[in-house]
Amino acid sequence: MTDNLGPLRQAMSDLAEHGGSTDLYERSLHKSRQVQRRVRVATAAAAAVAVFAIGGAVALVNADRPGPPAPVATGKPSPSVAPTSAAPSVTPTPPAPNKTTTSNRPQYPDCPSAKTLEKLADLPADWRFRPSRVECWRTWATAVPEGPDVGDGVFLFKYKAGTGWRLHSEGSGFHCADLGITSGNPPFCGKD
Repeated sequence: MTDNLGPLRQAMSDLAEHGGSTDLYERSLHKSRQVQRRVRVATAAAAAVAVFAIGGAVALVNADRPGPPAPVATGKPSPSVAPTSAAPSVTPTPPAPNKTTTSNRPQYPDCPSAKTLEKLADLPADWRFRPSRVECWRTWATAVPEGPDVGDGVFLFKYKAGTGWRLHSEGSGFHCADLGITSGNPPFCGKD
């Protein structure tokens, strides 16, 4: 049996002369690589968007998150025998945001550091405040300077909401009445 492959061979020869087969092969490889690149870019972009979306959601949720919940009482309250009016703390902590304060007692600012008070007092170069010699009472703070040729003077600072800590005065003693203090027992006031 004889096969008539002449016309087929002629067609293949014509295609080979015009580059039909290699051109089609190169175009298919080029298109395949292009599709792979697009898939990789799209996958990377989707992953980046997912990371930013999750990170943003976590940051947004944690931004307004209050501290740990307060413990819940499980037993009946018993009457207290101790007096309920305690002396104010030297360095009270302000209430956390979004929490309701149950006490009518005023909140006082944190006691400033010795370095903060040194900047406010504009001390000479060889003077400083020792942190252990800074005392606070409500909205008042005192600091005793150290350095050559210091006397028995004390620096008195006052806290005002909106402006913060400011130097009030210097002296060897203070009278509460002159400072407008009518109650309590501040350690910096002299006994009249």
